[in-house]
Amino acid sequence: MDAYNRFERVRAAIEQLGPADHVCTLYDQRDEELAIAVSYVRVGLKRSELCVCVVDDGGKNILEALASEGIDTDAEMRKGRLVIFEKPLAQGLQTQDMLRKIEHYAGGARSAGHAGFRIVGEMTWALGGDLKALAEFEARLNLNRVWERHACVGLCQFDVRRFTPETLREIIIVHPLVVIGDRVCRNPYYVAPERYLSPEWPSHEADWMMTNLEQLQEAQDSLQASQERYRALSGRLLRLQDEERRRIARDLHDSTGQDLVALATMLGQLRRSTPSGERNSRRLLSQCKALADGCIRDIRTLSYVLHPPVLDAAGLGDAIRDYVDGFTKRSGIQAELELSSRLGRLTGDVELALYRVVQESLNNIQRHSGSQQAKIRIRCNSHLIMEISDLGRGLSTVTQKQKEGPRVDIGVGIPSMRERVKLIGGRLDIDSSSNGTTVRVTLSLGGEHEKTPNSDS
Repeated sequence: MDAYNRFERVRAAIEQLGPADHVCTLYDQRDEELAIAVSYVRVGLKRSELCVCVVDDGGKNILEALASEGIDTDAEMRKGRLVIFEKPLAQGLQTQDMLRKIEHYAGGARSAGHAGFRIVGEMTWALGGDLKALAEFEARLNLNRVWERHACVGLCQFDVRRFTPETLREIIIVHPLVVIGDRVCRNPYYVAPERYLSPEWPSHEADWMMTNLEQLQEAQDSLQASQERYRALSGRLLRLQDEERRRIARDLHDSTGQDLVALATMLGQLRRSTPSGERNSRRLLSQCKALADGCIRDIRTLSYVLHPPVLDAAGLGDAIRDYVDGFTKRSGIQAELELSSRLGRLTGDVELALYRVVQESLNNIQRHSGSQQAKIRIRCNSHLIMEISDLGRGLSTVTQKQKEGPRVDIGVGIPSMRERVKLIGGRLDIDSSSNGTTVRVTLSLGGEHEKTPNSDS
């Protein structure tokens, strides 16, 4: 993800901070620190809050950045809603002095007519003092319940190049929220101020760490159990869906389809027995039979799409080949198929899952890509790799699984494909750009996936 998009996501996260939040950010680039501070202050000014900025090198940079966002900084400062607290002033203060100053600002914000209070501090103002006292200062803000009592929000910014790792460790554990990357994360290592400020804290820290590790493991175990239950339920729902599709397909073919065939036959007989002089009747009967024949074709196509009998009878290769031929005729899209000679029979669940991926991918190509070409390729060695690609416009709007990858547009089809592939122990990836999209399934060909030995393995 490029720097601009990352900053935009950081800004969006920062703008979600609300009353009683106390958060810290660690940064190593000045433009990152400035972007976060400006986003934070901009929201406060929009909400008519008192915004105090403790800045490092004077207020010029942040004032210019705020002005570039369309904010009239002179007017906001005249109204008393924007206060720049410069480093030379802050350096003359002890942490206890700063604590009282924040209490003063927070307590007086509403009585002065402001909707609330927020403070952003570039924390290098404390470098000249006792850095252990800095962590205690942050803890006392929590202990005194400054943020809760005054319904205000605090954002502390730390330059990782200027604070020691030991200090940053202390700082992290006294902040309930931490900005990490482009997220505001609830801090699992946060220590309650009563415990942190206790004289016994150093001797109890190891016990706290062990307890915290145990709680994190319990949460992870619970999450894993929930995921397994979800996967089992998802698999059952997909199996029920497939069984229902098979039943409907059989009913359409054996009942509705056969009735339509009988109807078309009777209409043909009726037309032939109608005297040639009854032209209108013969024409009407011809139209009725043509309509019945069309319905028969549609029913057969629908029945096949719902569940192809060839999949059960002949296997994945023949089923895909048959489907691709029908897809090309129906859509006009030229679909090329390349099947490995090593592709043998696989278990029923695996063959059905892979068939549904091909089916859904080709439907997406027809509905969304604008491509007039598609290619399906299946390779087999120790793994089965199946790729469905097009030359269309690509997909956009929702991020792929890959964190730094392109964004893809997904409805219910792609999540369903992902779930099917996961249930058979495979992996589904999507590569998308303006030059086309490739859906790729990777599956280990262990013995549990093979129904019969591959003939040429």
